[in-house]
Amino acid sequence: MEVKSVLDPFKALLVDIGNSQIKYIMVNDISDLSDIKRCLDIEDLSSHISSVSEVLVSSVGHLSLLAELERLCERFKKPCKIIHTEAEALGIQCAYEKFQTLGVDRWLAILAAREITRLPVAVIDLGTANTCDIVVNNKHQGGWIAPGFSVMRESLLRNTQQVFADNNIPAILDIGNTTENCVSYGCLASQSGFVMMAEQYLNNKYEDYLVLVTGGGQNSLILKENKKILSFPNLVLRGLFRFI
Repeated sequence: MEVKSVLDPFKALLVDIGNSQIKYIMVNDISDLSDIKRCLDIEDLSSHISSVSEVLVSSVGHLSLLAELERLCERFKKPCKIIHTEAEALGIQCAYEKFQTLGVDRWLAILAAREITRLPVAVIDLGTANTCDIVVNNKHQGGWIAPGFSVMRESLLRNTQQVFADNNIPAILDIGNTTENCVSYGCLASQSGFVMMAEQYLNNKYEDYLVLVTGGGQNSLILKENKKILSFPNLVLRGLFRFI
């Protein structure tokens, strides 16, 4: 990615309103997107909004949060650009006939991935939901959606008897010797398997390819030694960045 001087006077605030948290970053025209921050309250963004030229936002979270952000931008008289999924953007075609139903977080991650690599790529976001999208050339081929780590664990507890768990997310995969550990390691194994199957899918079709992983679940991913699998702090914010 091209990098301009941090002295460039143009600044924007990129905001990713997710299902469980709000991520944001202050950027110049071009930035390395390394200083990603998190908050739970839109009002926490006030000081940042007051000092930027514009705000770009992606939202899959509560509509009330987006409305609050828009009001905050109005208060400081700053333009607020809400990005939506399109049939085609930045030369990339969406696979969905009803493109509006593809989550904008997935769409932005796809746009970010195509800037990172021109190879066939699986774009994986490990969060509340685990999603995978395959992109070949400039065409989104489609993908998968599965429960994320926490949703898997909560579903297991709700739908089974005599199974219980704690709130720990293991740092590495192991086998458990208590019910709590077995649940945590089992959910982690399922999440890692999601990534492995994406890598296998591409391996069966293409000689060269990459798997790009983003989202909170990447921190406990056990496949980091695989050179085909690369981790990124937040592909959604990278995708937003392309609209500056």
